[in-house]
Amino acid sequence: MNLNNLRAEEPYRGFLYIKDAQVRSTKNNSKFIKLLLSDTDYKEVTSFLWNATEEDIKDFTQGKIVGVQGKGKLFNDNMQLDIARIRLANEGDSVDISQFIEVAPENAEDMLNEIYQTVDEFTNEDLKKVAKKCLEDRKEKLLYFPAAKSMHHAMKGGLLYHTISMLRMAKAIADLYPFLNKDLLYSGVILHDLGKIDEMLSDQSGNVTDYSREGKLLGHITTQINELGKIGQEFSIDPEIILLLQHMILSHHYEPEFGSPKRPMFPEAEVLHHLDMIDARMNTMNRYRKSIMPGSFSERLTMLNGISLYRPSFDSE
Repeated sequence: MNLNNLRAEEPYRGFLYIKDAQVRSTKNNSKFIKLLLSDTDYKEVTSFLWNATEEDIKDFTQGKIVGVQGKGKLFNDNMQLDIARIRLANEGDSVDISQFIEVAPENAEDMLNEIYQTVDEFTNEDLKKVAKKCLEDRKEKLLYFPAAKSMHHAMKGGLLYHTISMLRMAKAIADLYPFLNKDLLYSGVILHDLGKIDEMLSDQSGNVTDYSREGKLLGHITTQINELGKIGQEFSIDPEIILLLQHMILSHHYEPEFGSPKRPMFPEAEVLHHLDMIDARMNTMNRYRKSIMPGSFSERLTMLNGISLYRPSFDSE
């Protein structure tokens, strides 16, 4: 059964993937597990396994597939799954973990090679050195890392897919505005979110279960700025190049409440912000569009500024 069809007080039965499992205690010290479950359409639902035994805590961990029976439960306007029975999937079940893992629609190695080819074409040797160093340091994780824990491009290879989509847009825009420095713009695109690899903890399926200590205390913008400073000193990069890249990283979220204490102060930095916003919002809109019937609205979506997304009646794709 698809989680899109989950309704309050209506029965549910099916196989789900444990994206996250957090063991917690009630006031009387009874253990329970807070589960984030997803189906083969990557729809997610929160559930609670109350009075969890030590065996439950050992069995029901992140990355497992479970058979669940229960019913929908509406809590604070959010649909949850009230578990009646739960078990681990076994070899006799016609279910495979690959069905539950969302993967970027393009091959990871092909995307990474396209980025490297772009860097190889740089005429500015300092920008080429910085970009290659940052890519090489994170090459292995880039092949599977997501771009977010639960928002845009939260999938295996999502960070690469987000980056290559922005890079292709950047190339089109650079042709429209010849005064833009292509090497600088493309470098900003390639580097702007690499700090997320240090910010989040992800397994090789692209599933993020938590943020790192550095991620919680500093965030990906600060960690990447620090990394650029170290690279600048190690390779004797022109200080202005490092400063410009640091500003692009620092300002790409645009607003202070989103982590950017400075707004973009030169054209390449301004373009970077808008490319990031376009790609992130289009990915989010498309994700929710798929779950809306043509001619209908979604629920209010916090990650899209509280709008109810509309899917046109002629959109039958």
